[in-house]
Amino acid sequence: MFKRVTPTCPRIGYRHLSQRALCLLSCGILATVVFAGCASTCGCVDGGGGTGGVGANGISAGGGGGVGGTVNASLDPPPAPPTSSLPRPSSSGSSPNLRVLPWAGFKAALTYTFDDSQPSQMEHWPELKATGVPMTFFLNPSANWQAGYDANWSAIAAAGSELGNHTWSHCHADLSGCRPVGTQTDEIDLATTYIVSHLGGSAVYSFAAPFGDSGWIAFAAPRFLLGRGVMSGLVAASGVSDWYNLPVFQVAAGQTATDFNAGIDSARSQGRWSIFVYHSILPTTNNWYAGVEIADITASLAYAKSLGDVWVDSFTAVGAYARAQQMFEKVTPDGNTWTWTLPNHFPPGKVLRMTVDGGRLSQGGTALVWDSHGYYQVALDAKSLTWHAWPGTATRSRLHDCRCSARLSRTELARELVQR
Repeated sequence: MFKRVTPTCPRIGYRHLSQRALCLLSCGILATVVFAGCASTCGCVDGGGGTGGVGANGISAGGGGGVGGTVNASLDPPPAPPTSSLPRPSSSGSSPNLRVLPWAGFKAALTYTFDDSQPSQMEHWPELKATGVPMTFFLNPSANWQAGYDANWSAIAAAGSELGNHTWSHCHADLSGCRPVGTQTDEIDLATTYIVSHLGGSAVYSFAAPFGDSGWIAFAAPRFLLGRGVMSGLVAASGVSDWYNLPVFQVAAGQTATDFNAGIDSARSQGRWSIFVYHSILPTTNNWYAGVEIADITASLAYAKSLGDVWVDSFTAVGAYARAQQMFEKVTPDGNTWTWTLPNHFPPGKVLRMTVDGGRLSQGGTALVWDSHGYYQVALDAKSLTWHAWPGTATRSRLHDCRCSARLSRTELARELVQR
């Protein structure tokens, strides 16, 4: 049933897992332990004379001449939630009970969006930037007549906020109410092209319909991952039926931090995502629509951050996680392996945070490292995930002998010795 493989460390051979751990710690390289059903080889591998890198999740890569690499090298994960020092689930059961953590492990989520690429938003960008919160600005690039338009919005994108599509001219879906540049698709595509070619955006993933006109959805859905509407409401972590008309907190003129904080509390108490929609920011001489004071906006962001358990991020960052969760929860595994197809226009580098009752998870033959905030971080670009049962009654020698499909870092292997 078990195949014995003698690990090979430089100048030293070991036959027991505890000794192998010492080998790993002395070699400073990556080990491979192999569970049933994989052709990988178990053993210490000399990394050669090069220096190993470190993956985005702390998985050590091999030296210049040895084993290395990780499916998690280019991840764009959410911030860590407030939970900490949580042990890896260690049940030896035969079922993983795999589950996704809503809102990346936070209690709720919050996004601040700003419409119409208004001059007052550029005027107050220094105060917004100082909050350290990624936001989403839905642009109508026909407003590029404003002084410093390209430079300002390029700087906002470079600072980590998102630039979304609000069409070129801000028309109704029947092209009334403005001077359109062509068809509905022209209105959308010209705006996207401008954002990418002039403002430094690598891609545009999100759309907000002018006037909240749902007639735009048919044109936007084939082009974007997400769309924002204007109807009042909160977004649940599952069961969303229309990703192109997401409900919002529509900010009215003169509202204050008290109103915004109440909206944040409502989302938090229900475990949902609140999407705020702002327009003009006061004080300004350009109060185009529904102006509110910058001090109230920043005070409410400070309040949200002070709670600690609310994920505050851009529209696409939160929305991509929610879409991926809903996608994954519909996947039926083939044995202990899940495979999936991402939605169209899905951004690269995104993750889902998951937990299990026991065993461990791997992607591409590489073990996922348990994060003490309470999850495994699963790379969505890998499009596959495998669970492996851990033999809870195995001896250290038997653990050494068994076969698996997961590579363990020296830190993770040492942790196994402590836990077992």
